[in-house]
Amino acid sequence: MSERRVIDCEALWEAAERTPGLLDAVRQWCRQNGIDPSSVPVSSDMVIEDSAFGLVIRYDAFLFDENGRRYVDPENPGHPAMAERTVVLVIAPPYEWTHGGEA
Repeated sequence: MSERRVIDCEALWEAAERTPGLLDAVRQWCRQNGIDPSSVPVSSDMVIEDSAFGLVIRYDAFLFDENGRRYVDPENPGHPAMAERTVVLVIAPPYEWTHGGEA
């Protein structure tokens, strides 16, 4: 996978609602790549691209407090606190989960 690939989480979620077992497969894939699936907003993208460390997954993640609950961004009231995350790609997603993205 040398090109930049994008997972549209919202489109994948909609497909999972129609496809038995897909949601479990997506959650398992996230965990295999070191991503907590509950931290990934449905209305976001996950980008798979090359880096100095090899292929990585870049995504936005909800932040959680010490009690494991999401919280509101103090600098942007009305929006959840989030941070950009990057993990090394361990297992590639099925090709049909992705589409090409701009470089």
